[in-house]
Amino acid sequence: MAQEIAEIARFLRKSPPFDLLGSDELARISRRITVTYHRAGDELLTAGKTNDRLLIVRSGAVELRLAGDELTARLGVGSAFAYPSILRGGEVRNTTIALEDTLIYALPGAEFLRLRDENPRFREHFTEDESDRIRHALRRREEERQGGFDTVRVDTLMRRAKPVTCAPTASIRDAAQIMHQADVSTLAVCDGADLVGILSDKDLRNRVVAPGLPFGETVLTVMTPEPRTLNTHDSVAEAMALMASGGFRHVPLLDENGSLAGMISSSDILAHLGHNAIDAGLAIARAETAEALIAAARRIPDSFVRMVRQGLSPRHVMRFVSALGEATHRRAAELAEAELGDPPVPYALVVFGSLAREEQLVGSDQDNGLVIADELEAEGEAYFAALGTRLSDLLDECGFVYCKGGIMAKNAEQRLTATGWRRRYEDWIDRPDEDRILRATIFFDMRCVHGEAKLVDELRADVILLASQSSIFGSYLARDAQRSKVPLGIFRNLVLEDAADGSKVFDVKAQAIMPIIDVARTLALSSGSVAVGTAERLQAIAGEGRMASGDAQSLIDAMTLVSELRIRHQAEQVAAGNAPDNAIAPSTLSPLERDHLKDAFGVIRGALDSLRRNLAGGIA
Repeated sequence: MAQEIAEIARFLRKSPPFDLLGSDELARISRRITVTYHRAGDELLTAGKTNDRLLIVRSGAVELRLAGDELTARLGVGSAFAYPSILRGGEVRNTTIALEDTLIYALPGAEFLRLRDENPRFREHFTEDESDRIRHALRRREEERQGGFDTVRVDTLMRRAKPVTCAPTASIRDAAQIMHQADVSTLAVCDGADLVGILSDKDLRNRVVAPGLPFGETVLTVMTPEPRTLNTHDSVAEAMALMASGGFRHVPLLDENGSLAGMISSSDILAHLGHNAIDAGLAIARAETAEALIAAARRIPDSFVRMVRQGLSPRHVMRFVSALGEATHRRAAELAEAELGDPPVPYALVVFGSLAREEQLVGSDQDNGLVIADELEAEGEAYFAALGTRLSDLLDECGFVYCKGGIMAKNAEQRLTATGWRRRYEDWIDRPDEDRILRATIFFDMRCVHGEAKLVDELRADVILLASQSSIFGSYLARDAQRSKVPLGIFRNLVLEDAADGSKVFDVKAQAIMPIIDVARTLALSSGSVAVGTAERLQAIAGEGRMASGDAQSLIDAMTLVSELRIRHQAEQVAAGNAPDNAIAPSTLSPLERDHLKDAFGVIRGALDSLRRNLAGGIA
């Protein structure tokens, strides 16, 4: 008997949410559990009868049928069920049938209710609301990540209590002496309490010593103005992404008042992490040749795998990979300019889709274009044709393969003047049809990564205004979103597809992530929001009252959950030397992960249904 109780405790210790309980509590409930055996086809519970036990599948599988008829779920090893009947006083609504020979652990209802009363985290697991279950699952993951660089604040890594600064009017000689005496390689330049720039060893080498500038000149003439900054409460993961995208080693930190609080360096992060994942971004930014850039960019998949293994959250993994992608695009454009000479007129390199949203993962193709100043004359077109071609070819060699749809700067229709781009967007918005909207949605996620950012900012502002004023365009976007085939059947059983090897899979990107992106994009454009990232769009929509804040958070949570599954899947593929894809076999997931996945699909389907009701009409 003692051996059997010990075996029950060992099983529960590995089964959420019983893994939340202490050893004494597990021993207690293990002694209260009874074990029953059921042959395939046996009825465990009958709709209309009463139940007073929490049931847990020890081996085998069961299916639940509402009123004994309508299939609602299939459950495998580790799944707990029958708790709703306990919570409602005993009434059973689902008939439960053993799909195969099955062993069941049964815990008395009184013990289950006691655990819920005494343990809030245990109680959160057993809720009938799918959004709450997803939120609980994500909270547990965050708790597991505590102490990693995903949760460590940047200000905890600052080595100096007071930042080393100088005034912009200080001479270069005085600034260099301050850096020498304080033994720092980067100096904050402040006008009173306001940070106006930074001066680094690199600035002194490239802007002072190399050109022979007099040391008596002011720091203002050689500093890097308006540096990128972080707040003291931001995470180390965000600092890593910022350094990787910009290719620099220092980031100034501002306090809640916007005043300089200190400086964090890549060395500070290195000391905390034990390895320097920022090196990939620095190698990209410092690549002097195309060959060097290709070699550096080819390290991105390895950096991706290391970030996943370090426990980085999905949001920060996507932010980090996007930062490296941005750095690669920027450096590719700079190298192309070095080969071809200065552009005849200002231009901007604009990216679309996942890179624009800062949600990119490895294996993505390139989606980009050039926004050229209207002053472009005919003789300058050849320059940009050569630039676009060199840029796309170099990116392809870096691992950002050619876009099958032709959305890349080497194609003439992706190299337009600002006015040309406006006319193109106006045509999409004023004269939409299903086929054109299908091909155009990616263009409404845009961001400048190099060049004259003002060209893209002004274009985006005009496009968002036009989109928000066209209810017909919004209707087409909403209807296009309904193309997504959410793999959740009416009976909450996963609807799967056949993979090439015969296994049953679902496309996590097309069937789970893209629907959320489509919902957020449609509502954001309809409301005139300037946000680009999916989570930022949903938060903005909720802030404007276009969606209940709880519904917006549920979608964000659902995207986080499915993105985590996708990221883990792709990291395993890359680590094994295989090309990453989005086809996940539910058989590779734990029973709890499958349950949470169904919850996420339920939230997504609800959002699509709401979008259809509110915006998809008015077309015909």
